[in-house]
Amino acid sequence: MEKSSLFHFLLSRFGAYFGVILLVASCFYYFRENTSKIDIYSLSLLEESKQRIDQATRASLQYVNTAKSKDLDEYNAQILLVSKKFNELNDLFKRYPSQHKKFAEVQKRSRAYFLSLNERIVQRQNGSQDRGLANKTEVSEVIAPMDEMIRDIRDNSSEPLNVFGFNLPMALWYFLGGVLLACFCILKGHSLQKRNLEDQKQDISELKIQSILLDGILNSISEALIVIDERGQFTRYNTAAQRIIGSKIKSISSDEDARDFGFFDITSLQQLGLMEMPFARALRGEPVDDLEILVHNELHPEGIYISISSRYLSDIDGSIRGALVVFRDISRRKATEQEWLRARESALETARKKSDFLAAMSHEIRTPMNGVIGMTTLLAETSLNEEQKDYVGTIKRSAGALLRLINDILDHSKIEAGKIQMQVRPFDLKFLCEDVLELFHPTTREKNIGLDVSFLGREEWNYIGDPERLRQILVNLIGNSVKFTETGYVKITVECLTTTRGKSELKISVMDTGPGMSEEESQLLFQKYFQTKTGMKYGGTGLGLSICHQLVELMGGKIGLHSKLGLGSTFWFTVELPETTAEQIPTQKEHSFAPIFKGRVLLAEDQPVNQRVAVTYLQKLGLEVDVANNGQVAVEKALAKSYDVIFMDCQMPIMTGYDATKKIRELQKGEKTPIVALTAEGTSGEKATCFSMGMDDFLTKPLELERLIEVLHKWLKTTAAVLDEGALLKLKNYVVNNKSLTQALIEDYFASAPGLRESIQSAFKEGNLEKIQESAHALKSSSATLGATALANICQNIEDIENIQDVEPLLKSMDDQFEKSLSELQKYLTKAAA
Repeated sequence: MEKSSLFHFLLSRFGAYFGVILLVASCFYYFRENTSKIDIYSLSLLEESKQRIDQATRASLQYVNTAKSKDLDEYNAQILLVSKKFNELNDLFKRYPSQHKKFAEVQKRSRAYFLSLNERIVQRQNGSQDRGLANKTEVSEVIAPMDEMIRDIRDNSSEPLNVFGFNLPMALWYFLGGVLLACFCILKGHSLQKRNLEDQKQDISELKIQSILLDGILNSISEALIVIDERGQFTRYNTAAQRIIGSKIKSISSDEDARDFGFFDITSLQQLGLMEMPFARALRGEPVDDLEILVHNELHPEGIYISISSRYLSDIDGSIRGALVVFRDISRRKATEQEWLRARESALETARKKSDFLAAMSHEIRTPMNGVIGMTTLLAETSLNEEQKDYVGTIKRSAGALLRLINDILDHSKIEAGKIQMQVRPFDLKFLCEDVLELFHPTTREKNIGLDVSFLGREEWNYIGDPERLRQILVNLIGNSVKFTETGYVKITVECLTTTRGKSELKISVMDTGPGMSEEESQLLFQKYFQTKTGMKYGGTGLGLSICHQLVELMGGKIGLHSKLGLGSTFWFTVELPETTAEQIPTQKEHSFAPIFKGRVLLAEDQPVNQRVAVTYLQKLGLEVDVANNGQVAVEKALAKSYDVIFMDCQMPIMTGYDATKKIRELQKGEKTPIVALTAEGTSGEKATCFSMGMDDFLTKPLELERLIEVLHKWLKTTAAVLDEGALLKLKNYVVNNKSLTQALIEDYFASAPGLRESIQSAFKEGNLEKIQESAHALKSSSATLGATALANICQNIEDIENIQDVEPLLKSMDDQFEKSLSELQKYLTKAAA
């Protein structure tokens, strides 16, 4: 604050009081200092008394010398004047004891002095001998006390001050100055107070205007506002609050008032008491954010929903001085939410029914498909003539087409649920396309139409991506073109459009000379369940192209078509894939029936055809098999005999596979037998259910030989040779640094392989699946090079695993096979050196 503004503030606030105080103080000072007047008057009397004493002394001397009567009269007159002055001084000094005591001494000496003078004058009149005139010593003895008193009074009294020609005492000047200053303060303070009063009136008027404006604004706001003081009284509220709460808003001081509000907890529907109210909580320093409350009172007998937020209002010192409560009507929103919840429940029910339908359909179709594909696979292993092989091939293709139909429906369901995942790995795109075309050569030969593929833009076609999803897209697009083309050809073109930073933008086109489509049909073709008029004749689900569209989008590409009615169609899609080298592409494993395992397994399966397929598969792989027709029998056999693995069908009569697994886990003591689920449902939910029931692995029907062998590798010992010496013989004739290549590679293997095994184990402990797969791939490559095929197969299984939980069973097999491989390689080195 500036000095002038501070002075005006003090003067306006305290000027009148200060002036009055100053006036009283000046008067008190003046009347208290009336001793100054006395001092001045006493000095004049003392000075005059000294003069009279001096004049009396001179008159006495004059009379003694002249003896004239007039001189005597003068002497007597002076004596009378001295006596008069002394009487005044005596009365004046009576109030001042110290001065009165000194003056008494002056009187005593003066009396003695004048008595001596009188004696001398009388003697002069009688003609007696003159005793001598008064000398200076006698006079000084009288005058000295008076001079001392004069000095003392002068030292203790204020001197007169001459101002503007007025010679007045200092006390009087102080008094006059104090009076003037007091008058100034009183008048100026009154003036400033008057001005402040006018300003306050103007401020009050403006505040009233602002208050009216604020009330107007508050009342126009749709949200309800309430301001509460520290005692819990509602000091301000708007019409929106009154519309929600009613006339009871003016008072809330007890639980009874709170009950009149009709606030209910939205979850428990319990009525809120006074201390549970949001504004009471805010006064306790508890902030409330978007608390939803049901209001059921006289004003709203049907009930409404409100959302309340409250905050406490603090003073400068931080103490709580009140609370602000804001709430709004959310009944419409709650109604919408309830509608949404009902719609969501309906959608979930629909999805559940669809899921149940898909599960039932998958189970019902896959069960007979297991027999068809399984028996066809077994039949293909027998001695057949060319015609029989052709028949078997036709059966397998038909079964594969039916299985793809099922997979299309299940894939569509997974894509809709957002559960489909890309399985990225190195692959040869050229080999993939040519392999897909092999599936359609029998059909195109029957229809006598051409089928060809061309590659443009580069020589090498090695990329990293999901080959199975690309295969699925190609099979759908090529299959549609082959299906609708009766004459002419189907041509596939694979073109590399651009290459940037190790990535290629690829465009794959499938052109046919089929019936073509209209523009309207082309625009709707990629929608779910849509079929053209021509397509309806051939049947199908109408999901194939929709799935292709969704898969291409998942890969970050685009898909489209060009078609003219009667002139054929060209389907195309683009993807961007990282490039790789041929060395990074894993070799394809060819699985066939061979007795590579040993052990006893229990098969729990109620369908005879499925029993026959599974038993034959397992026996051809070298295993002894016991069969249980239902879950109850499976429990009895599992507890009566020791098995290396139990294959458990999930849906069986009397006792399901789930219940049988739980029972076995409860009753089985000691080391637990691995239980592998057999189910016709391929959903992730079914897999999770199996694991939650205590099963250890998962196989879907129809049984695939490759997948069955992978599962058996996890849980059983293999009888295959640890070391394939044929692979080592191929390296025998090569020399590196004066050593045979075989010896150099084995030494390098001894140095690097233990580190790779340790890396797999530590990555498993860290939960790093990507690192596990990288280390397994490196160990697989070096092991396969040296003929450690069993260890390489286990590493391949580890590399192919999608969930890290599935790695643990393979680690024990890997460690066992690793030690055996090192031992066999050491024996080979020793034998080669000998």
